[in-house]
Amino acid sequence: MLTSRTSVFISYSHADSQWLQLLNIHLKPLTRDQKVEIWSDQKIRKGERWRDRIHKQLAMARVGIFLVSADFLASDFIHAQELPPLLKAAEKEGAILLTVIVRPCSGAFQDSPLSQLQAMNGPHAPLSGMSRTQREQVMASIYNELREIFRTPARKPASKLKTIPSGASKPTSKSPAKKVSITTNASDPGKQAAKQIAKRKAIAKTKARVAAQNPSSEKASSINHSAKKPATKTPVSRIKKT
Repeated sequence: MLTSRTSVFISYSHADSQWLQLLNIHLKPLTRDQKVEIWSDQKIRKGERWRDRIHKQLAMARVGIFLVSADFLASDFIHAQELPPLLKAAEKEGAILLTVIVRPCSGAFQDSPLSQLQAMNGPHAPLSGMSRTQREQVMASIYNELREIFRTPARKPASKLKTIPSGASKPTSKSPAKKVSITTNASDPGKQAAKQIAKRKAIAKTKARVAAQNPSSEKASSINHSAKKPATKTPVSRIKKT
């Protein structure tokens, strides 16, 4: 992820310092106005561990710029220490690599890993063979590329996403599903009938329990109930026949 990569790393041979100087002039507005760090080993201070500083800057590079020449391709340090981490960052993290051919080296360039990258100018059109205006145009195009790159925000890491701590209480919200469930239960006739049946059974059980505790009252109730019934009269015609 590119969020930890915020600078530009310029890889070059000291034999090509004049081209680095010209590039720095064109990129100055980026460092002054947009606060983009443009880094090369010329910024290593005296007494500083230069290898450690280079490795640190390589790890921070969002963009790598290669000023390619025969001296650049012949450098063992560039080949072993600067190219591999930048190529890996481009492959794994999306870092952007810009190649500028400053002096003739077309054959060696074609045999290098950089030949897989689209150069700002072709290997058969090095800066040293251009007019001043043409060289300025290439440098201006590098500025335009960097301006667009650093206007695009880098991706945010997952760790910066807003999360709720595990110990914190989460806000509660009313669930509309529960409301619908309650309303449905209240209007369901089947469930209403079941409630009525359960209620009648409960009343019957209560009466039975009271009757068991007071048997005399049950008998009295039975006598009174039978007393209310009218007596059956024997038909007169049946008596006369016997």
